[in-house]
Amino acid sequence: MKTFFAKQYILFFITFISLVSCDGDDKPITDTDPISETAIVAALRVTTPGGRVYYMGAYSEIPDELDFTDMVELGSSATINSFEENPYVWNGISSTLTKYEVADNLEIKVLDVLSFVSTGLSGGFGLPTFVSDTKAYFFALSEGKVIEFNPTTMKITETINVDVLDLSGDSDINTHTYSNIVTADGTVILPIGSYPDGAPDKFPQYAELAVFDPTTKTVSYVRDTRMSMGYDTYAKGNDGSFYYRPSKNTAIAEDYSTLTGYPTTGGLLKIQEDGTFDPDFFVDLKEVLNAHSVNSVVYVHDSKALVQYMDASFIPPTNPDDWYSEPTSFALVDLNAKTFEPFTTFEQHGTVYTVGQMDGVEYYGNLGDSSSGQYSVLKQNGPTDFEIVSEAIGGSLIYIGKLR
Repeated sequence: MKTFFAKQYILFFITFISLVSCDGDDKPITDTDPISETAIVAALRVTTPGGRVYYMGAYSEIPDELDFTDMVELGSSATINSFEENPYVWNGISSTLTKYEVADNLEIKVLDVLSFVSTGLSGGFGLPTFVSDTKAYFFALSEGKVIEFNPTTMKITETINVDVLDLSGDSDINTHTYSNIVTADGTVILPIGSYPDGAPDKFPQYAELAVFDPTTKTVSYVRDTRMSMGYDTYAKGNDGSFYYRPSKNTAIAEDYSTLTGYPTTGGLLKIQEDGTFDPDFFVDLKEVLNAHSVNSVVYVHDSKALVQYMDASFIPPTNPDDWYSEPTSFALVDLNAKTFEPFTTFEQHGTVYTVGQMDGVEYYGNLGDSSSGQYSVLKQNGPTDFEIVSEAIGGSLIYIGKLR
């Protein structure tokens, strides 16, 4: 099936950047410097005694090892992605977006910095949405704002007032957006997620999308009551389809909630081009797997979904803080036949998540298995075929993208 989406930009964890400048910004390229016609950018998240620190490096191809000590240090948190040949980094503390360039010798340099202080935008927001060379957006829906800027000139074009995202102001629920899908006509679709684990009885009992129409410059919200609220990131199909997927943030709330009669927390919905949910597609993964809970859907490949879940024997720990460290299982679910088969490939990697696509191929990072602590870069060659192409030294890979 041909994809109806022109562009897509993801990242599985909500992170914010505190930026420091690159070393050697003014170093000229000399005749002895190696020249690379290709450029790949990769970013690592490293846990230190003082907290998380983020790093970014550029390479002609994926190296056998991605070592943070050879990278540019970005600071204590990060929102990193790229558009065409430039990496972009959001700093929620200083309210700035930094545009980088990667020189022919693969040196990373600051190209421009755009301040959003005048708009009131600060803190943690989802990835900027790049629609074209001259049009990009930040979505601050909890404040009822969409900020348009020009990624070429790095100038703010307009601050657009839109309807505020419902329940985003409730700190017990914190509905929000992060990733985005850009359709062929420039419409932007944003899955909505929440963090209700501090007040488990408050998890939203519906799935929801935010849809931005660039023509009318308005945001509409679309709900579906076949499942409870999922992630702020989507699962991607190898045929170009996109899916609204279940979230462990709702699964943990369910385990400590007193609510009854709510729609499943383990559903899967398909997102259509117009920003609605496909009325003819719904799979209750929790029912298919006879699972205690469904934590995530990693991807969909040839109508088979890779699902991370807790089996029916799982008993929630007394202390909710221990819940996230409990072991999970993986299964490959046939979305048509409603059957599944065990999937053991990821057991050695711990939690696995997508970090980017290059040349039509998906790449994944991991949080490190508790026993080995090894961070790997995985290349997907098929529904169950994954190849370790690099080892991330000292921390987990959070983004990879091809610039040229």
